[in-house]
Amino acid sequence: MFVRVFCEPGTLVETVRFYEALAGVSVDQDMDIPESGLHVVAVGPFLIIEMDRTKLDRAAQAAETHVTVLVADLDDVMTHQVAAGAQVVQPRWDAPPGPGIRLRHPDGLLVEYVEHRPSPDDVGEPGLSFR
Repeated sequence: MFVRVFCEPGTLVETVRFYEALAGVSVDQDMDIPESGLHVVAVGPFLIIEMDRTKLDRAAQAAETHVTVLVADLDDVMTHQVAAGAQVVQPRWDAPPGPGIRLRHPDGLLVEYVEHRPSPDDVGEPGLSFR
């Protein structure tokens, strides 16, 4: 599970340095997704997102999402979450790190779930995974 931190284009390096010092760890994952206007870096429990809002179709929705949860089986998560009362806000999409879905929990929390596909650029394991 990651806490999402957003930064403006051009501020990623200083933001990553701050969170490395705060968490006492180095970068775990570094994913540049230029076609989506995103550069995503994982540092401990923080998912730092440099976002070019002009290139991202759902920029406002992405900025409202405060938690990203890595899961082993996205379809299983969606089935269980919807049965428990979650609403699909953004249907399943495919992205380089893996397919994702955005759900609103019954309490209003907007959560991004991603079925993470490790890449050779990942430095470490993505952390806990649950449904």
